[in-house]
Amino acid sequence: MPANVGVSYIDFGLNSVDDYWGEVVMPGVKDFRASPSPRTVFNAALGVWQLHDWVWHERNPGQNSRGAAFNRYREDLLTACPQLGWLRDVADAGKHRGLGRLPEVKNAEPHTIAVAGGLLLLIGAGGGGHRLAYFLVLHDGSLHDMDIVLRTAVDYWRKDFSDKNLPTPFE
Repeated sequence: MPANVGVSYIDFGLNSVDDYWGEVVMPGVKDFRASPSPRTVFNAALGVWQLHDWVWHERNPGQNSRGAAFNRYREDLLTACPQLGWLRDVADAGKHRGLGRLPEVKNAEPHTIAVAGGLLLLIGAGGGGHRLAYFLVLHDGSLHDMDIVLRTAVDYWRKDFSDKNLPTPFE
């Protein structure tokens, strides 16, 4: 699309950050929490990451999300909340499969976990009576519980929109 073409909005009945939050972010995160799987990992990451586009357009109506101003906005987000960058990697991998950039996320691993005495125990990929969790593995080898990554990113957005009193999907 040429840079001089104006922005078009398609009406899906979702016309604000509030609408997107209630219809996309909340259900995606709740689905992931209720039934962790590659599908729910991708959908939750996509919903939370793409919120930045909705925020941009709500705060900058009619402005294209291509160019220096948008790039600066996105870089500032990734600095303020690195977990959004990890969710971007997951969302982009879910959409494109192959990425033309080096992502921070190397892969996602399912693990059965248990909490005992305040400690998180990785049990492996099987085992009854424990919770299945997905961990993002970064290129530095660190593991990050997808549930905590989502919670951190959701909390970031809720703080950014504290005037909207957006509900949390973590109750």
